[in-house]
Amino acid sequence: MIHRHATVRFRAAVFPGVATLALGLSSCLKPFEVNVNTPEPIKVDLSVDVNVYQYNAGEKKKNGEDNSAGFREAMDRTRNRMGEVQELKNNRLVGEDRSGLLSIRNRPAGEYGEYVETTVEAENRDRELLMRQEAGEEDTPLAKIREEQWKHRQRKSFPGEWIEVLEEDGRNYQWIQKQGASAPDAAP
Repeated sequence: MIHRHATVRFRAAVFPGVATLALGLSSCLKPFEVNVNTPEPIKVDLSVDVNVYQYNAGEKKKNGEDNSAGFREAMDRTRNRMGEVQELKNNRLVGEDRSGLLSIRNRPAGEYGEYVETTVEAENRDRELLMRQEAGEEDTPLAKIREEQWKHRQRKSFPGEWIEVLEEDGRNYQWIQKQGASAPDAAP
C-alpha cells in the first residue's frame, strides 16, 4: 500500500511541473507569419473531354449478335493502339482527315510502310465501326458523327501533326500541319 501512495504522489508532483514547463516554453516562442500570396494569380489550363456511351445489353443486331460486344472490342483495340497511332502522327506519316479517319500522308518504304498501312487500316475499321454504332444509338446521320469526330480529333491533335481543314472558301479542304493548341470549344 505504501508503494501505491508513493506512485500517486509522484504523478501528482510531475504533472504540475510538466504543465509549468509547457506554459513557460510557449511564452518564449513568438508567432511568425508565412506569406502565401503570389505576385500574380495562379493560372491553370485544363482540357477535359467527356465521352458518354450508353450500352444496351438487350439490344441485338438483326442477325442475333450483341451490338455492344463488338463496340467494346473496337474501343479496346483503339485504346490499345493509341501509342502506335500517336507515334505515326509524331513521325508525320499519318494525319486526321475530314471523315474522322486516319490518312497516310507519307508512306515509308519496305516493311515499315506495310506496318503503317495495316495499322491505319485496322484503326480506320474500328473508328468506322464506332462511328456507325454511335450514329445508330443516337439516331443521327453518320455524316454528322463524322464531322463531330473530325472536329474533335483536330482539337486533340498536337502542333505539327497533319490535319485536314476546311479552306476559307468553305467548300474545299487542304492538309496542313497544326500550328498551335486549340481551345477546347474552338472550331477547327
